[in-house]
Amino acid sequence: MLLDNTEQYKVVWDRVYGELGFRPSMREFTPFDIKVPHAVYDIENMTETQIDVMENIAGEIFVRISDGNVYALDWQHSALLYDPKNPDEQRDFWVEDERYIGGGYKVYFPSFYPDGDYYFFIAEDFSFGWLGHPWRQEVWIFGERLLPEIEAVYKEFGWTRR
Repeated sequence: MLLDNTEQYKVVWDRVYGELGFRPSMREFTPFDIKVPHAVYDIENMTETQIDVMENIAGEIFVRISDGNVYALDWQHSALLYDPKNPDEQRDFWVEDERYIGGGYKVYFPSFYPDGDYYFFIAEDFSFGWLGHPWRQEVWIFGERLLPEIEAVYKEFGWTRR
């Protein structure tokens, strides 16, 4: 479900800024202030093969640990609420909107790999999340269900723990 231009869109991003202390910047200060146990992983040395492996395994992990919907957020772009168990919801699609040249815009479902933008996957209740930082080449993981799952596989992705 697309959240763009809704009250829920604003509420979700307010929570990202407030609860996760998100501060987007290309500067060197810490981009998040997460108050719960979390881990930060360096992703800068990943190969294309490792990115593919990560995408598949991360998707499988989200299916296993999710009890409900997950936000898929592309900073300053689209926000989606999707069910990880429903692959039909994890796709790109066109939105008709006469306010845009061409009569609409394309919504891209974010990747787990932050390829040029901040991509976040956060449980609807904010109990766990995957926060991709494109310039720092990091992924921040939080939540008692997600952390141990990633700890068990992060080396397969070519990540190192910071």
